[in-house]
Amino acid sequence: MSSPRSGLPPFALILACGVLSCASALAAGEPPAPIALDAARAAAAGVELAPLRPAAGGALSHLPARITVPSAQQRFVAAPVGGLVAAVLVGAGDAVQAGQPLARIASPELLGLRRDLSQASAEHERARLALQRDRQLHAEGLIAASRLEATQAAASQAGAALAEKRALLGLAGSGGDGGSGELTVVAPIAGVVLAQQVQPGARVDAAAPLFHLARLEPLALEVELPLAMVGQVAIGQRLRVPAVGAQGKVVAVGRAVSGAQTVTVRGLLDRGLGALGPGQNVEAEIDAADGAAAADAAWQVPASALVRLGEDAAAGSAVFARRGEAFQPVPVTVLGERGGDVVVRGELRADDRVAVRGASLLKAAAMGIGKGE
Repeated sequence: MSSPRSGLPPFALILACGVLSCASALAAGEPPAPIALDAARAAAAGVELAPLRPAAGGALSHLPARITVPSAQQRFVAAPVGGLVAAVLVGAGDAVQAGQPLARIASPELLGLRRDLSQASAEHERARLALQRDRQLHAEGLIAASRLEATQAAASQAGAALAEKRALLGLAGSGGDGGSGELTVVAPIAGVVLAQQVQPGARVDAAAPLFHLARLEPLALEVELPLAMVGQVAIGQRLRVPAVGAQGKVVAVGRAVSGAQTVTVRGLLDRGLGALGPGQNVEAEIDAADGAAAADAAWQVPASALVRLGEDAAAGSAVFARRGEAFQPVPVTVLGERGGDVVVRGELRADDRVAVRGASLLKAAAMGIGKGE
């Protein structure tokens, strides 16, 4: 294999001779030093410059994301009582309305609950009549106040027992009418059946899961955002799933950092949802925040301006900014792509011009081509 120098034109050797201090700084992990190169020599080397363009309103793109359903829009339907599933009336993917029957369950427990309600209702009626009688007798002075108080307490207790039995029967999905041992499970919300967890003929216990329902408008989007980009995102910014045209806005920016050094950004998508479903993996875009400080400002540069200052995977990216009679390697963070350009953030100045052609030659110089020969 030929040495890196052998494939370069002669002026590359001139560059390499003047950048040993830059290479030493890189090796020591220090900020790279400028590469001295006047305009005539830069032109001879084929280096071309272009001004920076502010990326205000630009987008952080190609962000991994996942479609989910907001928790408030989900319902898990459980068996109110134990019994035999007599019929399942809907399946996964079906749209349902609030109150629509989902399944029927035959349950001996339901008959017991109705019997208990009837007994509690009869006890309450007896207690009510006894209280009415004792109030009349007390008013006529025929019974002591203590007896009236005891009757009132008994009536209150009977009323509480009746309310309890009614509540239990209500939880079982029945208001207490009819004498059948079969109850109908209904949808608590309008939405879509995401999962059917029971089949006809199955025996279920009380509280066993039957269906998972969800309202699919709006949908939630969970974006895994690199930690370095968090400063570019704020609540209220617009976000998109470009592949399907879905749009929405950021509603929360997480604080916990994952092992992959990402933060979860949650958004709500309210337009263009037809091609999306819960659990789907997508790529998202988030509009970059406007009004950032100079050090945090985002800039749009041609992709050819970007180089990697180092040979290993951990090496950072940089652009070469023309400052005076030298080129300054400026480390940058890549925020996303925009057409054939990249959006970056770094210690760049509004009046900087960056190398968009010949940047690889400048990188070779910065890395000290030929220093070992």
